[in-house]
Order: sequence, then C-alpha cells, then structure tokens
Amino acid sequence: MIDLRSDTVTKPTEAMRAAMAAAIVGDDVYGDDPTMNELENYAAELVGKEAALFVPSGTFGNQLCILTHTKPSDEVILSDDCHIIQHEVGAAGLISGVQLRTIECDSGLMPLSAIKKRIRGTDIHFPLTRLICLENAHGDGVVLPLDYMASIREIADEQSISIHLDGARLFNAATYLDT
Repeated sequence: MIDLRSDTVTKPTEAMRAAMAAAIVGDDVYGDDPTMNELENYAAELVGKEAALFVPSGTFGNQLCILTHTKPSDEVILSDDCHIIQHEVGAAGLISGVQLRTIECDSGLMPLSAIKKRIRGTDIHFPLTRLICLENAHGDGVVLPLDYMASIREIADEQSISIHLDGARLFNAATYLDT
C-alpha cells in the first residue's frame, strides 16, 4: 500500500529491499559512494539546481536551510501549523538560535497582508526578519498555488528576505499543479 501522508509511513517492498541490499556503497563524505552521487546528481537535475545534498530526514533538511539563511537572533516567519513548528521539537531555536514568528493560516496559506505586517523594521530592539518558510504540499495535503508562491517571492524580494520551501511532498505538489 502507498500512503502519501509522509515519506516515512510507506514500508519498502521486497524489490526495494533487494535494491538497497545490492546497492554499491562507499564513503559519501569522500565522494566514494556511487549510489549517493547518482541520487544527488539526479535530484539536482530533476529540480534544475547545480547540486543537491542528501540528508537523512525532513527535519534535518529544514534545519539545515534555516541555519543557512539566518544568523542567531534572526526571525523566521512561518505558518502556525507547518512541520517546522509542529513536528521538529524546537530545533530551529536550538540549532540556529532563531525566533519563530508564526502566522495563523488557512490550509497552509498565510495571508499576504499578515506576512507584510510581521516583517520587522530595523529597530535595534527587534530581531531581523531574514526568512519566510513555506511548505508545499502543506502538511494537511493542500497544495500552495504557484501565484501565491510568486506573491510571497515579491514580498521577500522587496524586503531582501530569503525563502525556504519545505518540499517533503514537493513532487506530489508538482504533480497536482502539473508543473
């Protein structure tokens, strides 16, 4: 059975287990694992990026991105029911030392006006807003429309803020959006 709630609930088939057991392996840190190299190259090509990095979990990927785009004491804007808030045990504060500023959303869509309102100015008393996090498909299965994501990009560009997309279900969203 294929269960699309999460990448962690579908059990591997016997064919999948056989492929894992037969895979040629090596030390991926030294670039000696041809299976890992092939996976990372394929992932980068698939999404049109120059490189990809395999990480062992969605939490690891999200936290790596937050750490990459922020400095300690920065602020991150995200929806109040996204995975980073609901399922990652406060990792953003622990690992990156950031403050999370949530926005109540409706099916993964944070109101654009609320995002604009939450972006901090440069007052010395405020943390700097450095990142907006989105999730597509959202944890409840709702796919964020491309025009909505483009609107977020406009807001972020106007304010010189980065965007991170939690794409744990990215290919489900791409299939739904036919893109």
